[in-house]
Amino acid sequence: MEQIGDLLRKTTPLARRETKTSRTGRADGESGLMSLSELRALSHKAVAELAQERRATRQAAVERAIGRAGIPRRFRSHSFGDYRADGVEQLRALTLAQDYAANFPAVRQRGNCLLLVGGPGTGKTHLACAILGRVIGDGYSGLFLTVSEGLRLIRSTYSAGADRTEMQVFDMLTSPDLLVLDEVGVAIGNESTRRAMLFDVLNARYGEMRPTILIGNLTAFEMENYLGERIMDRLLELGSATVPFTWPSHRRRACSA
Repeated sequence: MEQIGDLLRKTTPLARRETKTSRTGRADGESGLMSLSELRALSHKAVAELAQERRATRQAAVERAIGRAGIPRRFRSHSFGDYRADGVEQLRALTLAQDYAANFPAVRQRGNCLLLVGGPGTGKTHLACAILGRVIGDGYSGLFLTVSEGLRLIRSTYSAGADRTEMQVFDMLTSPDLLVLDEVGVAIGNESTRRAMLFDVLNARYGEMRPTILIGNLTAFEMENYLGERIMDRLLELGSATVPFTWPSHRRRACSA
């Protein structure tokens, strides 16, 4: 019958490596094979090391995915844990964002959207990026970009030497499981062209039940006017939530402190 050490050397590369190193440090005359207690200790250590390696590999993959998703560098490390919630309304916004991310499998099935509206510096982009980062970490695809970047991408396809076709750009905007559109409300380009682009993208995502987070330095009323009745009708049909950020700017308070 084969010894346990011989069997391990034949079947397990990791155990084979560890068995070789386990011969060192033994007194003369002792067998080079490990005892059962040593094998158990080695097994626990190997499992722990393997789990740690897998966590590190997964974390690196998530960080690369977050970078590819277009999340601005300033917001890539932002999380729910470092969001500053000083009042009841801020805590409500934080809780809603956490619930949205935690329940994303159901959100993805229904296509529920979020509209984050309010003044600048109130944490809208922070929470949106925290949601997107969590969703990507859970294995979903995501994309962050501003409305103006979306318009520029589409316009770039019209030039003779364009790298992408309009259909490819459209697919890039409509295929991710979660799309975050920032700076909704910024007046750039022709209004009818901008609204047509937004409608086409959001309508396609609506048809495929893919959720979108819209961020704007607007009131809820201004956001509705900016998007137009057709877009709002589709968002409301999906059961989208509008979250008002009505408190003063965190950045201004930090500067005046």
